[in-house]
Amino acid sequence: MEVFKNSHKPFDLLPDEMVVNTLSFVDADTLLDCRLVCKRWRELIDEYAFQEKASRENEIVNNGRGYYSFSQIDSNSVRKLELAWYVFYVICKYDPFNRNLVKNHCGQNEYEHWKVNENNLWAIEQIPQGAPLLPDDPDFDGHTSCFVSTFRLCSKWQIIIFKNYGLNDTVMKTLQPDISVSDWYTGRFDCGCKYVLKATLHDENDKLIEQHIYNDGLPQWGANTWTKVSHSFKNQSNASYLILYHSGVDTQFWAGHYGTKISGSVLKISLPIKFKCAADA
Repeated sequence: MEVFKNSHKPFDLLPDEMVVNTLSFVDADTLLDCRLVCKRWRELIDEYAFQEKASRENEIVNNGRGYYSFSQIDSNSVRKLELAWYVFYVICKYDPFNRNLVKNHCGQNEYEHWKVNENNLWAIEQIPQGAPLLPDDPDFDGHTSCFVSTFRLCSKWQIIIFKNYGLNDTVMKTLQPDISVSDWYTGRFDCGCKYVLKATLHDENDKLIEQHIYNDGLPQWGANTWTKVSHSFKNQSNASYLILYHSGVDTQFWAGHYGTKISGSVLKISLPIKFKCAADA
């Protein structure tokens, strides 16, 4: 008891393993603040506590399915990842990697999160009309709806700001991740249509870094299948946000919504997987 009486910090008597285990049960933001307590805590948190927290919680988050960010590895491998502490912090708080960052990607919530051209001419079909049902693919998350254009040009776009998911400049520069976008489109079996996908990457100063544009025209009587289009922006270190833009129009100029159908829009940022060497694992 004399030791405790003369000690200003009884917690310092605990072995490192116990400190790490205890701190790993603290929520992500509080654990971030705990780095300021003392040098020892900062070192233990930076080296072990965040990855221990992420590894343990991977067994229970998302109803036991684990973090989306770790979908490419098993739970036992999380501790072996060669990632900076602040990347583990971002994963514990935001879980931004390997999951779809496009909101309302099938029009299941009408036009929420999308900006549309003046005099919005789009419509939402809860089930595609004059076309096949949506494919059985994870991109749709079980939704059955789609956007559909009219005989006048329809356009819509969504801005995905990466820092809203914890992906600030430091994280992006450290990881230099790939950024992938994809989309599904078709038309009615009896009406031709045109489809455009445009994805543009911008830095924090709104400067265009890179863009991808895809165009397709579907002939009348020839638009009877859903087609997936995708593109990957490689090794992005300065990207701050992405604008996903769609346009569609029917080519028969029929009154009503007989034009391009769009659904299952996806934007994913990949977590680069690199393991510690055996000696450090």
